[in-house]
Amino acid sequence: MMQTARMGDEAKQPSVRLTKCAWWWLGALGFAMLSVWPLGHFDNTTELTPNHTDVLEYCFWFASAVAFTSAFVGFFQSSGKLVSRLLMSVFCFALLGGLSSLLTTSTIANIIENRLDFPKAKTVTYQSLVPIHRAYRSDSRTGSSWTIQPEPIWSNIDIAHLDYKFMLEKLGAGYEGAEPSSLSSRGYFCAKVIMQRSGEALRVLHAGTQALPRGSVGVCSSMVAKEPSLPVLH
Repeated sequence: MMQTARMGDEAKQPSVRLTKCAWWWLGALGFAMLSVWPLGHFDNTTELTPNHTDVLEYCFWFASAVAFTSAFVGFFQSSGKLVSRLLMSVFCFALLGGLSSLLTTSTIANIIENRLDFPKAKTVTYQSLVPIHRAYRSDSRTGSSWTIQPEPIWSNIDIAHLDYKFMLEKLGAGYEGAEPSSLSSRGYFCAKVIMQRSGEALRVLHAGTQALPRGSVGVCSSMVAKEPSLPVLH
């Protein structure tokens, strides 16, 4: 009886135990991940030019370093079975560390870039039509999103689902079941957006972590005929 009870207690014990340092590290990573949501309210634009790809590369390098450090902390600040510690350090610590640091640093970088590139005294705000090259749907566990890629300046801008369905209907894309995951526009459709220009810098407002307002997408020729005063991005 006592031996059976002892075996049951051993079975209930976790295969991996973390030190206080590891728990604090996990807490810091979780806080960084959660901070992306409030930071997103200050990142509600999509900057078309300049592209700042060099800054994004630094964010990737930093995220890789944090992921490696997190895996190191997860492995050496834990005890238990070797295989369990290895799996935990890679799929828990490293993954969370890399993802949280990338999302946080890239969001902060976008906010700083927009502040520097668009000083209030030198920024002009106006409405414009942006030709759409293609549109696509992305599916994840949290739901679906619909995105357009403008031309000639490549970028990703989220749109409302109804606007995506509007494009499908105009193209006569009949379908059964799941809607097509992408469609080609090549300038046939346009998005009516609010833009800002400061020197060579150009950005779209209300198009950062949120989608463009519903009804922003239409047929370019019809939109130009209806509002000929609106400039078209070239």
